[in-house]
Amino acid sequence: MAGPNDRDRDDSRGEFILELRNSMDELEALHRFFEQLGERSGWSDRLCLHLTLACEELLTNTISYGYPEGGEHSIRLSVSPARAFVEIVLEDDAIPFNPLEAGAPDLEPSLEERAVGGLGIHFVKKLMDDVSYERTSSGNRLVLVKKV
Repeated sequence: MAGPNDRDRDDSRGEFILELRNSMDELEALHRFFEQLGERSGWSDRLCLHLTLACEELLTNTISYGYPEGGEHSIRLSVSPARAFVEIVLEDDAIPFNPLEAGAPDLEPSLEERAVGGLGIHFVKKLMDDVSYERTSSGNRLVLVKKV
């Protein structure tokens, strides 16, 4: 699968990989990647939207908070479509952060009264069927699974 700057590719195992820089400008490439992959894989618009939104939320958090020292870093996204599910693996060398440890947000207060933060991770957990985290020797590894 050719893409922007040939940064996304289809490897021999049927895995689609997108390498991104830690820049908000990269979100456009993420959207194009999922549009192309969704068309190629015959995914519903709804499935494609859920995958894109979950990844956008997680990437936005990583880019915004994961590199307090700055500098250019690479974030790797790999997608493995199967007949019954799609598995997405996000890997980065950002500071350690397990989003699954974040408590559930209090949804009772009005938007004006609600504490800032926490809704994005809650949203990802609701969109995906399974989310797991691992801190590896090279950084953070988040695995998302969505039933097709």
